[in-house]
Amino acid sequence: MNTTEPGDREHLENFKIFSKHVGVWEGIWVRLDANAKEIEQFTGVVKKKIVDNQWVQTNTYQFADGRSVTQNFVGVVAGKGAIKIESSEPPFCNYTTLAEEYGTNLIIFRIWDKATGVLLGVETINLIDDNTCIRTSQGFTTEGKFRGGTMITERRIG
Repeated sequence: MNTTEPGDREHLENFKIFSKHVGVWEGIWVRLDANAKEIEQFTGVVKKKIVDNQWVQTNTYQFADGRSVTQNFVGVVAGKGAIKIESSEPPFCNYTTLAEEYGTNLIIFRIWDKATGVLLGVETINLIDDNTCIRTSQGFTTEGKFRGGTMITERRIG
């Protein structure tokens, strides 16, 4: 059940849950394989803002080996409480993402392969309080087989 009132769908600033996520968030990502074995852990900073009625998000990850990876995303209003999010950068340029608000604190992302339309992932983002966010995701192969998941705990830092 989406929470945005009719007439608000044109203005991202009026979305009830996305607007609560604007800011800078820092967290720990824990990736698991299909058997729930930890395969990787890293930290990240996610900057989320609304610019000209678009969702603009930059994720920067820091890995134990010193690597740093930055990914950029832009989202446009796709309906009542929904945003279509895309990236021009690989591998995310190959995906289409729909993020939808539910209730008063939950966002669900669904990610599809652009070429095949196959669902590749589902992510839930639960805003526990104004400064704490818990994210979980499940990833699937192009054949629909579960390949693993990620658990993310984030705190607002700005």
